[in-house]
Amino acid sequence: MQINIETRPPASAAYDIKKKRLVETIDRLYLRDAKASLQKMISRIHPADMAAILDDLPPAHVVDVFYAIADTTMAADVFNQLPSGLRSQVMTESPVEKLAGVLEHLPPDDLADLIGDLPEAQREQLMALLGRESKNEVESLLQYDPSSAGGIMTTDFFSLPHTLTVEEAIESIRSREDVEMVFYLYLTDEADRLVGVVSLRQLLLTRAGTPLHKVMNRRVMKVTTDTDQTTVAMLVDKYRLLAIPVVDEENVLVGMVTVDDVIDVIEEETTRDMLKMAGTSESETLTHSAFKIAGIRLPWLLAAFIGGLAATAVIGRYEAILGEVLVLSAFLPVVMGMAGNVGVQSATVAVRGLATGAIDVRDTVPLVLKELRVGLLLGGFYGVILAVYGYLMHDSLALGQVVGLTILGNMTGAALLAVLLPMIFQRMKVDPAVATGPFVTTAIDILGVLNYFVIASWIYQL
Repeated sequence: MQINIETRPPASAAYDIKKKRLVETIDRLYLRDAKASLQKMISRIHPADMAAILDDLPPAHVVDVFYAIADTTMAADVFNQLPSGLRSQVMTESPVEKLAGVLEHLPPDDLADLIGDLPEAQREQLMALLGRESKNEVESLLQYDPSSAGGIMTTDFFSLPHTLTVEEAIESIRSREDVEMVFYLYLTDEADRLVGVVSLRQLLLTRAGTPLHKVMNRRVMKVTTDTDQTTVAMLVDKYRLLAIPVVDEENVLVGMVTVDDVIDVIEEETTRDMLKMAGTSESETLTHSAFKIAGIRLPWLLAAFIGGLAATAVIGRYEAILGEVLVLSAFLPVVMGMAGNVGVQSATVAVRGLATGAIDVRDTVPLVLKELRVGLLLGGFYGVILAVYGYLMHDSLALGQVVGLTILGNMTGAALLAVLLPMIFQRMKVDPAVATGPFVTTAIDILGVLNYFVIASWIYQL
């Protein structure tokens, strides 16, 4: 029986205390060389929790404790859930023969991803030690683009001829305990082409002698091997599927993508989009080189820097009015800051909506009109507050009018720009997550400053 130490959310104090005790106990058993007791304790821990425990052990003990896991299937599960840095350590410090014995038990798709990331020499050495079946599966998966359905699918799926009866199908399922997931039963014809699907529930509720082709659903939600992984994730999420079959160009069933792989894809895409919008990338988290990190951030910051210079030039152009009404400079931070905040909010919603498919470029006009209303409401609310504040603090009706109208115009304009630009980039086939950040901030800075001084010049008639 496995013990899952995660009885409460991972952030809870109880979980942390329990985990700390397990880490200390396992490390103490390791130092005493109490192998039997160590293996017995490890066998009762859930693989996900064991991976977390290994991450907290002293680095010098990690590999030995990992190989104290007697059950190779559990060891493979633990290995699959290790953080990337710890996984690299285990691979680097392990004898290839010993490592191959563990990796043999990984699902084909996870094994292919792992081997595909290895240096060529280590990859060939490891491939030579794999069994024929695992080797063939990995080689077939490595031919696909890693970001496609073929690259994330597993070949460990279950399918049957559509001519069998329900009773024969159930007997076949009972004889295949090694299959990764049998929530859906995919049915094929004589040429292994996908022709239908039956859920496990439907199978159990149908009379034993009924042919499968009479109860199967012929409208199968499926993808091809070259379908982008983001599209696969969107389909699984939209139709609430536990798995989606993958076919080749001739409709031959070659694999399936399970919901756990889709969760990984969604997490990767979300992380990538967030980092892109911030002007960085995942490679920054994998390097400790300050020069490399600076090189990653430099292009995004350069765009913002140029935008700042342009805004400075605009301020210089209106130097005369600043000299006449010095108090205007005191309101620049709040005027620019509020517009920037609205822009970030609207841009995040637009970019994420485009990435998940919740927003389509065809929705540009309705979305722009909605953001126009939102910008006017927010700008009007804060415009009134700032206008009253400017009037009361400086006893100047003109100042109140300038800052109030500027906040209204800047927040409305920022909301519009932050939605329009991602839509334009999407139509131009440019990744909105990459381009939106620098362009939105730069445009808001320049237009916001210009709007401020144009309104000020008009109100003060300078």
